[in-house]
Amino acid sequence: MDQTLRIFLIIVLGVLVFCMFFALIRAIVGPRRADRILGINMLGSLSTASIAVLAVLFQEPWLLDVCLIYCLISFLAVVVLARIHISEKQQHEKEAQK
Repeated sequence: MDQTLRIFLIIVLGVLVFCMFFALIRAIVGPRRADRILGINMLGSLSTASIAVLAVLFQEPWLLDVCLIYCLISFLAVVVLARIHISEKQQHEKEAQK
């Protein structure tokens, strides 16, 4: 692998880790539940991108399979969290109307 590509990929990986730090803060701090769900979704997306960059950096094609599976699991987790959030919000609105 060309040295400039290797350095570029390492820089990209560093930027992704930096962004993951802020997404983790958003997932922990919130302040609303929707912000936490967004932070979790962003963590999943950035982790997927990081695994893909590592697959290219280490020239390991099996990591792309791991990346795809992780992406699907992350998407499913965010969908479940969003459905829970929506159902609790609707239940809260019904209670407020009574």
